[in-house]
Amino acid sequence: MIYLFSDQAYEEVAHLPLFEIVFIPSSPMLEGVDAIIFTSKNSVKALELCGVDWQDKACYAIGEGTATAIRTYGGNLVFTCKNSYGDLFAQELIPLLKNKRVFFPRAKEVISPLFEILSTEGVNIFQHVMYETRCKQYDASYAPQKNAILIFTSPSTVHCFLKNFSWDESYRAIVIGTKTAAVLPLHVKPLIADVQTIEHCIALAKAL
Repeated sequence: MIYLFSDQAYEEVAHLPLFEIVFIPSSPMLEGVDAIIFTSKNSVKALELCGVDWQDKACYAIGEGTATAIRTYGGNLVFTCKNSYGDLFAQELIPLLKNKRVFFPRAKEVISPLFEILSTEGVNIFQHVMYETRCKQYDASYAPQKNAILIFTSPSTVHCFLKNFSWDESYRAIVIGTKTAAVLPLHVKPLIADVQTIEHCIALAKAL
């Protein structure tokens, strides 16, 4: 059986949402801002919930899912990074953000050094915590069955899974990228998706 740990359900796989997104009420000042960096669709939604005018700013997205969210809310998408790793995203942004005032709406906890990289390279950037991830609680009856294939779509899904369940040696793991793989227990050897999308992870799981 295939289990998907994400905030979105897909057909033909068991869906177990392990965390919830809590948006933090805030009113970031965007006057004088030229560009906004989005590293998740949740950061887009969080900014939209604030009720501030952001759609006229140049928007930079880390992946197609985030880019889709920007389009959905009417944002001015000017660049989409095809690679979904924050450090690589930052390297692509450095020449694009020269002489711009940049806003970075972010989660409470982040793994990527994107902000530090851009700041070090002289980008005029400021950040604001807009939301946080909280693990849901499940009893042992919700644990995946033996020999299940588990799809982890972010480091948060790994963290919340291990807070709820023990790791069975019969499990096989598929992860959406190397950042997610890095937080699995050392004895777990996951398959890492070549393309950082949930669809690709599911296709890989079905092929096993």
